[in-house]
Amino acid sequence: MKIVRIVPFLNFGGVEKRLEISSKAFSKKAGIDLTIITLGHGGVVAESLEKSNIKVILLNQSVKIPNLVLVLKLIAQFKNIIPDVVHCSGAEANFHGLLAAKLAGVPVKIGEEIGFPQHHLIWRFIFKMTYLCADLVIGISHAVADNLVKMGEVPPSKIRVIYNPVEINRVTDNHQLFSKSVMFTFITVCRLVPIKNIESLIMAFSQVLRQVGSEKARLIIVGDGPSKKILSRLCEELNISEQVFFSGYRSSVIPYLKQADAFVLPSFSEGFSIALVEAMVSELPCIVTKVGGPSEIIQEGKTGFLIDPHRIDQLVQMMLKIFQMSDKQRSLIGARAKKEVEERFSVDRYIKGLLKVYDTT
Repeated sequence: MKIVRIVPFLNFGGVEKRLEISSKAFSKKAGIDLTIITLGHGGVVAESLEKSNIKVILLNQSVKIPNLVLVLKLIAQFKNIIPDVVHCSGAEANFHGLLAAKLAGVPVKIGEEIGFPQHHLIWRFIFKMTYLCADLVIGISHAVADNLVKMGEVPPSKIRVIYNPVEINRVTDNHQLFSKSVMFTFITVCRLVPIKNIESLIMAFSQVLRQVGSEKARLIIVGDGPSKKILSRLCEELNISEQVFFSGYRSSVIPYLKQADAFVLPSFSEGFSIALVEAMVSELPCIVTKVGGPSEIIQEGKTGFLIDPHRIDQLVQMMLKIFQMSDKQRSLIGARAKKEVEERFSVDRYIKGLLKVYDTT
């Protein structure tokens, strides 16, 4: 089976991480010929895939919709590869990839929505037409799938839900970890962009410090992105720069999670969140947004806690609650969380789900 996966970029982020995990698993399966096409630029994930001898094609084009050049380049690639399946992930990949696959006569065309697009009427119509080119559309959570149906872009009969995968046994990398400390460590892992709501996390953390003492807790922020300077400045304004550490992007976050005591991600919305599932694998109690996919992952009070991302006071309350728990209480929540992930979000389960879709569509 010849499979082509199409994404907008291949640098870092949840979509890229999921593609990296699944592609390396696919490459080990007999009878699978996988090619990754990136509409825009590459980056660390593209390099990682190439080192694993996975075929990566970088088109290095503007991904802005519409781009006729992209459609023509994709058609040319499909005529050369002659894929059995084209699987697109993300709005830009769906728009250009599904149209090109339809025009090139690709047998199986799969679209995939990874979040909650705020489309007005014109864009809803555009993507309704786009998804007519698809044989099936995948939502990475029921929340994402339901949103597509609600907007009228995809009929219920044409949509499937396949949760993102996470590697249960990750090999640690050689990055130097943050220094060991007796301080309680909160950690977050994400792209530093406004929708992740890290400003609220920093403000909540500053309030936690006022109550527990500045020497008792710290916050590790793993990730990179355009909001980093703004967030760093906020830490300076709140006089907590010595308690907040920006580690930058890391190809493997497990070593960092293993040194933390609790995971926090108050995003304004999350389609799924691989970072959350990795934190659960690391047996951390988690505080995450209740908007979107995390509410399908977390069992409230058992494997973590859900908060309203617009309520900083609620976030502060939950951070204090976990801080004040005994080690035994936190360990029990973490053990339940890891078991949940092992049962529901393994790479093998994800690959089987995709192959079933590819084979039966």
